[in-house]
Amino acid sequence: MMKTCSLCQTEMPERYNYCYQCGEHVGETTALPVDVDPQVAETQRRQEWVIQYGCLTLIIVWTIFGLWFFFNMNR
Repeated sequence: MMKTCSLCQTEMPERYNYCYQCGEHVGETTALPVDVDPQVAETQRRQEWVIQYGCLTLIIVWTIFGLWFFFNMNR
């Protein structure tokens, strides 16, 4: 989402409270809630689940392999 400065008509990301060209206050950064299709929301939730547990799995495998490598290489 982009915001437009009312003074100089510059578009900027929503996170800015002030225009980075003229310094004008452009308002609060609260985003409007977006209506999302329930099927799309479920797909996003599933993707987030896969990413979170994929990262957790990588950390566990990395730890186990690191310990195995450490103890087997120092014999």
